[in-house]
Amino acid sequence: MSRFTLIAQNVDVGPLAIELARNEALWDRNPQRRTYPGSPHASMKDITARYMPEADITIERRSGEHRNVFWPAWHALPALRPLVFGLMARVSAVELGSIIITRLPPGAAILPHSDAGSWACLHYNCKVHLTVAGSAVVICDGDERMFEAGTVWTFDNALIHSVENAGDCDRISVIVSMRCE
Repeated sequence: MSRFTLIAQNVDVGPLAIELARNEALWDRNPQRRTYPGSPHASMKDITARYMPEADITIERRSGEHRNVFWPAWHALPALRPLVFGLMARVSAVELGSIIITRLPPGAAILPHSDAGSWACLHYNCKVHLTVAGSAVVICDGDERMFEAGTVWTFDNALIHSVENAGDCDRISVIVSMRCE
């Protein structure tokens, strides 16, 4: 049985890729996700477009109940809007959670980890991954898939998963958390 579900393919990510190239300063403005001791995300950089209020972020509070708000990157990247709201409609989401854009360089990896145990993993029970540039092998509970630009996948992030960029360019992905009922 596959751990992965293909949500969409041939998604036009060109406008967002252009906006990201024009907004290099957005990357790594909030590096806590990759800099805490033992972080599996140490090799990547990200852009936070929606998450808990910035003033509330601590390692302890990340796993507790919270509501998400739009961050300045959401307003700097208007091409996100039709992509995010289109994905919400596609999966019949009733609530939008976090939106994080990740950039993983060639040869780098996001180490095996699980998001189980956090409130957000349970409440926002649908997390989709839209690849904007490059490709990467995603491994979930021993099953693996190649995520390529223009594809949207989902898998159970409560299971052990990892990402490997064996390509020759950055892999950029938008991770959108949603609640489906």
